Amino acid sequence: MTTLKNRFSIKWPVFLWVLIISGMLSACATPTPTITPTSSPTMILETETEEATQTPTALIAPTATQADLGNLGNPITLGFILTPDETGAIEAAEEIAVLIGEDTGYAVESSIYPDFQSLAIAAQNGAVQLFWLKPLEYIYLNWEGAAQVVLVTNHLGVYAYGVQFIANIDRGFRSYFDPETNQSTGEVNQALQQFSGTRPCFINSSSIPGYFVPLGLLENASTPSLDPVFTQSYNATIRALFIQGICDFGVTYALNGDPLNDIDIVQNLPEAQDQIEVIWQSEGIIPNINLSASPNLPANIEFNIQEAVLDLPLNPVGLSLLSTALKEEIEAVKTVEDTFYNQLRIAILPLDLDLEAITHNSSTP
Repeated sequence: MTTLKNRFSIKWPVFLWVLIISGMLSACATPTPTITPTSSPTMILETETEEATQTPTALIAPTATQADLGNLGNPITLGFILTPDETGAIEAAEEIAVLIGEDTGYAVESSIYPDFQSLAIAAQNGAVQLFWLKPLEYIYLNWEGAAQVVLVTNHLGVYAYGVQFIANIDRGFRSYFDPETNQSTGEVNQALQQFSGTRPCFINSSSIPGYFVPLGLLENASTPSLDPVFTQSYNATIRALFIQGICDFGVTYALNGDPLNDIDIVQNLPEAQDQIEVIWQSEGIIPNINLSASPNLPANIEFNIQEAVLDLPLNPVGLSLLSTALKEEIEAVKTVEDTFYNQLRIAILPLDLDLEAITHNSSTP
């Protein structure tokens, strides 16, 4: 049995060697440095502060709200075609605007245009709300979508006049006209086809009753004719027919008068009243001057203006002012629809007219 002393003496050398070896290993190991915290410079990201250049805020002016149509800041305009030297007519137009304004309570002012072209541009651009037009001017602007008839004027007792075909009784044409009733009889084609292959006397190449309408009526009746003689006046046409040899038949206006009763013919060529007869007469197919409105005009305003114009004859000076401003004797006014122009449209349809070119020619009646 091993004694305590022996056990101790055996283990001690072992323990000693362990200590020695551990010391040697410790001496060979690299000493771990002590990390002393150092202050690293903090990177400050300098944000470039742009100098605040204050751009002054533009002051936006308040948008002016346009006054309602018919108020002082936005008056209703009434267009007339008048040249600057027609001062009396211009003053009458201004007075008409005043009367309409007083009747309706609207602010109304006249707008004067030197020719139809200027008025047409204004109407198409919406710069004028109401305007006075001749028949072909109306048909053109209505086709362009810039005009709608409101009312038409009465001149020499009619709201629309016609044309009559006349000839010397020695020429042998049959008359389809009853002077007692002042109306035509029979078929229009039968009456007009008598003129096939003959020569007409017309007024000029821009006259509605003296050229466009009769030429269109002949076309509608399938009646070709020879090249016309342009006489430049109705009295000259009557004289040419009376003399004979110049033309075979002529055309004049009708219903609003009769050139055969003109004082010049009655005094200087009285025989013509018996020698020249009416072969055929149309109905009233050529409307007089009308008042038209822009299609954009509010219906209530259009109605009120219409009623005010219809009231003008009740004013002691109303018709006189209209006659002066429109440059022809006005006896009355009445409302009509666009269909009032259909007979004229039918009459000129076969001619395929360039209405823009015709109406922009200031000499067109």
